Amino acid sequence: IPAPGTLLLGTMRSHDQWNTTIYSDDDRYRGIKNLRTLVFMNQKDMRERGLAQFDPVDITATSKDGSQRTLNRFLAVQYDIPRGCAAGYMPEMNVLVGIKDFSAQSDQPLMKNLKVTIERSRQEAGPESNVVTAQAPEATTVAAQ
Repeated sequence: IPAPGTLLLGTMRSHDQWNTTIYSDDDRYRGIKNLRTLVFMNQKDMRERGLAQFDPVDITATSKDGSQRTLNRFLAVQYDIPRGCAAGYMPEMNVLVGIKDFSAQSDQPLMKNLKVTIERSRQEAGPESNVVTAQAPEATTVAAQ
C-alpha cells in the first residue's frame, strides 16, 4: 500500500499501439480520442487533490535510489480505476522509471509499480496544451476488474 498522498501507477499500451509503435492518439479500449499525455485516476483520488476532468497535473516518481523524475502538464482523466491507483501510456511515462527501478526477481523495469504523487500543474497551460482537443468517456463506462 502506498504512503498517504501517493498513488501506485502502472503503464500500459493503447488500442492503436504495438509495443512502442504508436499508430494514432486514439484508444478505443478506453474511449480516448486525440490524447496520450494523460493520467487515468479514480474520481475520489482526483477530488482529494482538488482536480477536475482534464486539469493539467505534474506526476512525480521517486526512484529506489531516491532520485525524482517528473512529467509536467499531463491531463487528469477520471476513470473507473481502483482507489489509490493511476495509469498512463507507455512510452510517454517511461521517463518516470529510474535506473534502479527494476524487479530483483525478473530484472525487468517496474512499469506497473511506480509510486507517484500527482498534483495540479504549477506551469501555466499554453497553446500547445491538449486541453481543447481531448475527449474521454464518462468514468463509469468501463468496470474495473
